Amino acid sequence: MPAKLIEVEFSEPINPIKGLERYEKIRILVRYRGLPVHWAEMYNSPWQAIIPAEKVRSAIFEQVGDKLAKLILAEQLGLKTEPNYPLPPISVVICTRDRTDLLEGALAAILAVDYPNREIIVVDNAPSTTSTAELVARLPIRYVKEERPGLDWARNRGIAEASHEIIAFTDDDVRPDGGWLRGIAAGFANPQIMAVSGLVAPAELETEAQIQYEFGYGGMLQYLHSFVVDGSKLPVKNLLWASAYGVGANMAFRRQVFAEVGNFDPALDVGTPTRGAGDIEMFHRILAKGYSTFYEPRAFVWHVHRRSGEALSKQLRDNGRGFGAYLLTCDRNRTVPRLEIIKFALSEWLNGWIIKRLRYPGWFPRKLILSELLGGLQSPFAYREAQLQARKLAALSEGESEEVEEPIMAGGVQ
Repeated sequence: MPAKLIEVEFSEPINPIKGLERYEKIRILVRYRGLPVHWAEMYNSPWQAIIPAEKVRSAIFEQVGDKLAKLILAEQLGLKTEPNYPLPPISVVICTRDRTDLLEGALAAILAVDYPNREIIVVDNAPSTTSTAELVARLPIRYVKEERPGLDWARNRGIAEASHEIIAFTDDDVRPDGGWLRGIAAGFANPQIMAVSGLVAPAELETEAQIQYEFGYGGMLQYLHSFVVDGSKLPVKNLLWASAYGVGANMAFRRQVFAEVGNFDPALDVGTPTRGAGDIEMFHRILAKGYSTFYEPRAFVWHVHRRSGEALSKQLRDNGRGFGAYLLTCDRNRTVPRLEIIKFALSEWLNGWIIKRLRYPGWFPRKLILSELLGGLQSPFAYREAQLQARKLAALSEGESEEVEEPIMAGGVQ
């Protein structure tokens, strides 16, 4: 059954929840002075069109009261004050291809973000129409066209075009919260932090596929507490599970880190045969170099999950293909020893993640797990094809005419 998603700012008056005729369940993101605190749930049985404010408040107190009490008490006693961190200029880069309808909603949300000094750049990746250019021309946003197909080519173009030292990336199926950039700025308050990511909440839970992805598969980044990840102290297993620390829908970097570790690898992610993992590989490379990243839940966005079972199956197949290609890239870059990558691939990824869920799927369909396994099995072939494709595109952009047979080194084109 679909679930109604709302957010409640507890420092403000709580209103009744309306429009519930078709919802049995309500999921509430409870916030206090902008900080996401916890999720609360309510059941609408028997189904009603409206749930009164008193009942909403009671449910929040019952489920989140202890966490709210600690925050309010600390504030009243002067033990916790609003941090006074700088608000540096930020370049926002949103990469897109032929999804103008989705992009329009994303740009509306980004333009509504509360931040004093930011620029917005849309990188239109090998578009087949002029619809995105026409949309952006009506807005106070900079438009750039990147002809080389591939999300990481678009991201690298965004880095080159960005004016500011902090560069934030998001996607066209994302709706950033109004405090998104302030959360990113808070993450970069420590000058040792090279990358920041944050909460990615579902924008809707209207279909079975969206519910399966968020709760059965695990969604994207769901932590509601901030933490530092020190790459110099991570064991190899955690270093390779870089997907736990950052995601392309919500990530930001100091420009200087690209000079240290290289740009995004154009042989990875959407628009290439590997279909994913450019974001994961970048976080891995930063951490493998011993730098630190930060997770800040205040830097959060709403993500529109795939609505159909067919689209979700394709996404998970792409996840498997991309993750396998990511591990091959780690081997090629020698970020960790090859034996450790093999052990991780067999023990952690194949057995611990995929096979274990095939044995005990719970209510998550086995056919979706098999989709991810199939993608993983395809990854070596996709990796080789994507490497050759990226090399040829790089050669063309440099004006070279001869065909190049050797794959490019992972890590991207500077």
